[in-house]
Amino acid sequence: MRTIDDHADYWRARAEQSGEFCYLALGDSLTQGYGASAPDRGYVGQLVELVAQRTGAPVRVVNRSVCGATVRELVDEQLPQLHELKPDLVTVCIGANDAAATPTEQFRKAFSTVCEALPEGAFVTDIPDFQGGHAGEQARELAAVCRELVGAHPGLVPVAVEAATTGMAFNEFSDGFAHPDDSGYRRYTSAFWAAIEPTLREQLGGRSSTPTR
Repeated sequence: MRTIDDHADYWRARAEQSGEFCYLALGDSLTQGYGASAPDRGYVGQLVELVAQRTGAPVRVVNRSVCGATVRELVDEQLPQLHELKPDLVTVCIGANDAAATPTEQFRKAFSTVCEALPEGAFVTDIPDFQGGHAGEQARELAAVCRELVGAHPGLVPVAVEAATTGMAFNEFSDGFAHPDDSGYRRYTSAFWAAIEPTLREQLGGRSSTPTR
């Protein structure tokens, strides 16, 4: 069983690897890939493979996510690191830890700060479906806030994670059912890739090189 520290150590080491294409990932334990068979089998690792295939370039991935992070903590601890890099791709998946813990208006204010600070072209999710858990009702409310605020910033690209994770099966979760397993993370990857691939295709001049999994 990999620990939270194992994931953090893995991503710190990965950030030291060079690449022509720089991918910055911000978020919480979902962005760390917690619950997957290995850290790089979460959605970030899966996206790295797809981007490398699509661009034909080695990818440097800087994963600044923190297990347990809330939106406020992302604002305080992760956003300042945007200034250290000039990433080609930025993804943000945050808010699940705010469900049943953060009042809606407080969440709205913090998430608005995130949206205002992100560079144009960043890909931002709503909140995954909680499968009817005790915090499911607020998670849906906060997901709607995410979509509203991302939609109010035309430079940002929405990623429909709530829709992608609705109806996840029992066998798509890891032990404890708090996080997806490898197959569950493919739902996240598909939602991100549906938004990212058209942008890469445009940047590459429409060259056809659609990867398969």
